[in-house]
Amino acid sequence: MALSMFGEFFHNVDAKGRLSVPAKFRDALGSTVVIGIDPDGCLRLYSAENYDKFVEKLQEEIDTSTPKGRKIFMYFTAKASTCDLDSQGRIIIPPSLRDHAGITKEVVVVGNGSKAMVWDRKKYEEVFADMDDDAFVSDLIEQYNLKI
Repeated sequence: MALSMFGEFFHNVDAKGRLSVPAKFRDALGSTVVIGIDPDGCLRLYSAENYDKFVEKLQEEIDTSTPKGRKIFMYFTAKASTCDLDSQGRIIIPPSLRDHAGITKEVVVVGNGSKAMVWDRKKYEEVFADMDDDAFVSDLIEQYNLKI
């Protein structure tokens, strides 16, 4: 059974780009973490196994014989980076990935099932401000016909 990640955790990234991975996510991610970019302007943290599954799915769904197909495939794979958890449960986020997500210091690490997302805290609060509105969430539940 795959380990699932959920919840939100507030952390800081230090001047060297080190981020303490929430203890609850470490088992699910394993000792080698793949950091990738997300079109919403945050970062994705995958276990090596789940990143391989993600890339396999991309290969199945994207026609890389076309320029656009190659471009979107490269969007998700070219900037990905692997790193090992250190003895204190930290990873180093490369500068180019920090720049992509606008990460300077304060971040929110959010569990998202088989991966975790790393958001700049201000951006996270702006993007998800409407999630505190019960009516907005109820409309989304209805729109997606969720049976919860």
